[in-house]
Amino acid sequence: MNSFDAYRTYLALKQHFSSDYDYFKYQGKVNATISSFQNRRDRFFFDKLAKHNDPIGFLLSNIVNNPTAYIRELAYGENEKTIYKKWLKTKESLSYIFTTELAALDPDFNSNFVCKSNDHPPLLKTYLRGKISIETLCILCDLTGCLKHWGKQLEEDIVYKDVGLLVRKYSPFLQFDKEKFKKIIRSKMKET
Repeated sequence: MNSFDAYRTYLALKQHFSSDYDYFKYQGKVNATISSFQNRRDRFFFDKLAKHNDPIGFLLSNIVNNPTAYIRELAYGENEKTIYKKWLKTKESLSYIFTTELAALDPDFNSNFVCKSNDHPPLLKTYLRGKISIETLCILCDLTGCLKHWGKQLEEDIVYKDVGLLVRKYSPFLQFDKEKFKKIIRSKMKET
């Protein structure tokens, strides 16, 4: 990957997580020209990013963590390296982390998704408290389709809008075996 490719990837991921732009639909392509890139004062940050062994994963992990992150923070921040390493560990042991984090939920599986009187559902509260990761939240939302229901119930809720957008935008990046994760849920939770 060269510096210009790193720049386009950065723009595509930033737009994906902050607008209606769909990274997958447009295959990461954005309107960016080499001349506009060469006129940027911060292009040397993209030089450094291009040398990373996994620039897309590095950008993705950090933009999911902080959608407003600037390239300067990403290129030289120590915290961003830690976020990337944590994201790699999560990706490599996704089923273990998912299984472990299910313990933070109510054993009555269905009750985790119920919105009572326009209050956040228990699953969302658990995520907001930091008891489960964004990956676990995305997997559960993907397997249950709860975002449609929550969107109707929490239509005016600012917190839900941000989290719901993050889940919708990040979910396509998560690769997991749906049947395997359904079995994990069945073994750890009870349904009523």
